[in-house]
Amino acid sequence: MPEQLTLVAHFQARNGRAEETRDFLLSLIPHTRAEDGCIEYWLHQHNDDPSRFTFYENFASKSAWDLHMATDHLARFQALEGDLFDLLDVHQMTMICEPASKRWPS
Repeated sequence: MPEQLTLVAHFQARNGRAEETRDFLLSLIPHTRAEDGCIEYWLHQHNDDPSRFTFYENFASKSAWDLHMATDHLARFQALEGDLFDLLDVHQMTMICEPASKRWPS
């Protein structure tokens, strides 16, 4: 199995700015999904607290994720962190089962 890296990142919108946070996080999706190493990039909004968001991400490797973190759209993310939203935590994980994604590289 390839050295896929899975990430789960949790966010909290600041000061009633859930809609603005949502729109910004959604804007990251097309750019990230176009990256060579991106397998999956999914955004979720909490059902009971619309100011909380979670990204579920799969990258082909740690180095592909490192390239993602160096992109212009992630520079915008880092510039807004702490003002528009707070990054609560990021979990880096290794998938230990067979992937279900149709985008999985062969």
